[in-house]
Amino acid sequence: MKQQYNNIMKLLTLIILIVISTNVKAQIPPAGKYDTSNYLTERKAIELVSSKMDTSQFLNDDMIAVGPEGKVSYGFEEWKKGFTDKNATFKSITPRLGTTILRIYNGDAAVKNMVLDVVFATPGGDFSITVVRTETYIKRNGRWYFVSGQGTKLATKEELEAMGKKK
Repeated sequence: MKQQYNNIMKLLTLIILIVISTNVKAQIPPAGKYDTSNYLTERKAIELVSSKMDTSQFLNDDMIAVGPEGKVSYGFEEWKKGFTDKNATFKSITPRLGTTILRIYNGDAAVKNMVLDVVFATPGGDFSITVVRTETYIKRNGRWYFVSGQGTKLATKEELEAMGKKK
């Protein structure tokens, strides 16, 4: 009975891993599914905010970020400290072609999703990861502000398999 249960659990784990790995490869959004052409002026303003890494992009330091390792930072200074404590800097951030979706709601709220290849420069050498990222923006008093960011590290096939083996 126990052997049968173990075999069923292994089969379920395999099915889940196949489904997950299939979804991981499907990173390009369906063409025409989202309106990515409305609010053209707002889109340009959000991209300018998105490209900054200083306190001017935040509304009274009203930002929450969750990094790919799961660390939550409350405000820009705390987020920045996570990098400076490790002597890490961004070396490059490259969006994967065709993965960025910027949706704008009512002209004063926006959600941006994308897949990024990120390289950090660290004292031990370069560190590279691929991140599925979601960012949230609001518009107050005529300006756009970044208020929330979530990055999820894209797992490799080996990492997915290892997750399925853990008890």
